[in-house]
Amino acid sequence: MLVLTILILLLNISDLFQSTEAAVHNYGHKKGGKQHTGHTGHTGGHGNGDDDDNRHHGHGKGDDDDKKKGGHGKGDDDDKRKHGKGDDDDKRKHGKGDDDDQGHGDDDDQPSPCSYSSCDDYDPCTVDSCDPYSDECVHSQIDCDDYNSCTDDRCDSSSGQCEHTERPCDDYNRCTEDWCSDYSGDCKHDETDCDDYNDCTDDSCNPDTGCVNTQRDCKDHNPCTQDWCDSLTGQCQHQDKGCDDYDACTYDNCDIQSGDCIYELKVCDDYDSCTDDSCNSDTGNCDYINNGLCHSDY
Repeated sequence: MLVLTILILLLNISDLFQSTEAAVHNYGHKKGGKQHTGHTGHTGGHGNGDDDDNRHHGHGKGDDDDKKKGGHGKGDDDDKRKHGKGDDDDKRKHGKGDDDDQGHGDDDDQPSPCSYSSCDDYDPCTVDSCDPYSDECVHSQIDCDDYNSCTDDRCDSSSGQCEHTERPCDDYNRCTEDWCSDYSGDCKHDETDCDDYNDCTDDSCNPDTGCVNTQRDCKDHNPCTQDWCDSLTGQCQHQDKGCDDYDACTYDNCDIQSGDCIYELKVCDDYDSCTDDSCNSDTGNCDYINNGLCHSDY
């Protein structure tokens, strides 16, 4: 029973010692860790007490062990290494280390400031921008491609408007049909078809003037014939020149030299003075009528 009482008493003393030590520790922090110079020779001394007292209370220049326990002397160097200079490591991780994050390290991560106005090349046919990572100006040409292989696409530098000019395929040959292939963008030159579907024309092409459809020459060089081409057969026809005056009392002919018609009257003279001679224009027959100038006894 006595032993139990002693143990309880020792435990109470130990608790009291720890409470006192905590109070002193807090007081030391409030004073900024300042060393105390005070009473000497007491177990709870605050001055230059012996190492044992200092070891118990840690307020003098006690040994490093007590300082490490009391946490108010140089013993705090260990704590500082944990919480002070040790924080230098943390600072390097969170402090100066941030310098790397905010400074040079961010050069790779954060875009450099740049402005559009400093990159304007005053060319309306370019899109001007600044690359935030390289801090260099970028001038991208406006895309004027209309996806038509037969146009030449460009941007008008004065207006900034896209222009699409038909690709020239003219070979300056009037005997070809010139065009551009939408698939390849190549110029094509097809021979011009000059056929007028008239068999009485000779069809050809002149590179300077184009198609020539010449009427077929059916002349037989006879002025007393009418010459033409039958459009159904493409054959030349030659018909005597019509000199008929529809008078039966004339002989109708054509002058082979001039091609003129000649109308010669039919002669009905019977060389008889007792008759009047004439020609019937309807029949072409000669009529001889007694004129009564002659007697029968003659």
